[in-house]
Amino acid sequence: MKHFVSKACIFLLALAFSAAAVAGQRRVGVPRPRPNQPSQPTQPSSPAPATVPTDGSRQTVEPPASGSQPYKPAIEYQFLMEMRFYENQGGFLVEDLEVVFPPAGLKKATFVVSRANGGVVTQVPLRLETPLASYTAFGMLKPDAVAGLAPIGEAGDYVLSVQIDGQPITSLPFSMKREASNDPFNPKNTFVREGPWRDLAHFSVVTDEPDSHLEFSWWTSLRELPPGTKSPMVTLHVLYGGQEIAATRSPVVPTQTDWQFLRQEFHFPTEKQVRWMTMADITKRDGEYTVVAKVNGKPFKSYKAEVRGGQLQRHPRNAMNMEPHTAFISPRQVDTSSRTSSRYSMRDTYWLRKN
Repeated sequence: MKHFVSKACIFLLALAFSAAAVAGQRRVGVPRPRPNQPSQPTQPSSPAPATVPTDGSRQTVEPPASGSQPYKPAIEYQFLMEMRFYENQGGFLVEDLEVVFPPAGLKKATFVVSRANGGVVTQVPLRLETPLASYTAFGMLKPDAVAGLAPIGEAGDYVLSVQIDGQPITSLPFSMKREASNDPFNPKNTFVREGPWRDLAHFSVVTDEPDSHLEFSWWTSLRELPPGTKSPMVTLHVLYGGQEIAATRSPVVPTQTDWQFLRQEFHFPTEKQVRWMTMADITKRDGEYTVVAKVNGKPFKSYKAEVRGGQLQRHPRNAMNMEPHTAFISPRQVDTSSRTSSRYSMRDTYWLRKN
């Protein structure tokens, strides 16, 4: 009997070990989760790509329709006036031209110099880069795979323009003449220009920052100075009611027979500490302001500005509905003078005309 019970126990233990071995075997097709791995798959972080048709056709997704451009494109006028000019050759170098309200889909444009009575003299193909840093209403036109040289080399009346599909969007008329040197030891002929450089200037301030320094941008030339002026030192003075209220802190020395671009700030010389003029200093009093340019203390040029209802008045050409549109001057610009896109700034501009 004992022998029978012993065999029965051995048989039952064998069955138990056999069942345990079967339970521990890996079942084909059902992977075990790895350590630190969830037992259920997680959702992908981005949706799976759409299935590509296999019948040779292509599916395209149209971008959402956007509203039509409410304003016509234009070139920021200061960029046209600041273009590099070669006095010896009588020509321009096209580099960057800031465009306001570039039309959707625009990729190409053309810089054109034509005679006032018609006929193209020279042209430079341009390509558009948009947006201009973070400013989506602006772009930059650059020479398209060319050096950007626009030679003229002959006296006459001309028109600078930027054209899209053969139609000008902004124009700048000017004349060019030869001028002989007065130096008998360095006789030479150079080209000089006449046009808006003599007459136009503008105040500007960083948009939505009324406490930022008020800047004054203008152009001058040795030809504007009284005959016989020696060692010219030029200063600017702001007058209100005939009394000087502000001035530039340091004089500048004009050096060019053609036009020289200057960008200056004003301070209050009667105050003990240096304080720079802001837009609030101008607009706190209605009336007429005059910016007077002096050389060696003598006036040679002035501009008028008017404040009405606490607002500095703009030139008629700053109007958004200006016609002809080719004469429109944008009341805003993106200041790219820092050459670093992270430091670009939007500026409100208030253009003036010489008295």
